[in-house]
Amino acid sequence: MRSRVAILLLFPLLLAASCGKPDPDKIKADIIGEVNRTPMLYTVVASAQVIVTEQDAPDSYKRYFGSRVVLVPVKATLKAGVDLSRIEKVSWNADDKSIHILLPPPTIDIESTVIDNDRVVSDVGPFRFDFTAEEIASIASRGRKEIEKLIPQMDLARPASERAAQILADLCEKLGYTNIKVDYPNNPVTP
Repeated sequence: MRSRVAILLLFPLLLAASCGKPDPDKIKADIIGEVNRTPMLYTVVASAQVIVTEQDAPDSYKRYFGSRVVLVPVKATLKAGVDLSRIEKVSWNADDKSIHILLPPPTIDIESTVIDNDRVVSDVGPFRFDFTAEEIASIASRGRKEIEKLIPQMDLARPASERAAQILADLCEKLGYTNIKVDYPNNPVTP
């Protein structure tokens, strides 16, 4: 009975002793490890839409049998972000609590493309067959290529860089760093 009472009295003391403050170096190592295991940090999501036109008959053929024309709207979802597993350089100084992170340039991915079937418009002559689903899918693939050409004009890389830098700066601040600098190659971004 006395041993049970002793255990019951010592248990809260042992529990209190083991619940001390966590080791800050272990927390930093855990967080940095998680950042390196994060494949992509997507910070910008955008959408784009193009309308692809297809007309498939020469003028002499249209005169006798009619023409086939179709307008296919193609929507795409784009994501821009930074691959954190490719962090090029991390240097920190524990004395003055400074950290400098050099991140890879952001990447822009086309997440999905969708044909807006409700808005597909076609004009088919009386002696011609309508466009098949395979033909419309082929036309839509041209729409994806046109969206890929538009990506540089959309300016998604800059906001993706800035937002990723701000997220990492906030994370470093929570780790206790006061002098934080996050850069991208040839495009420095300091939050």
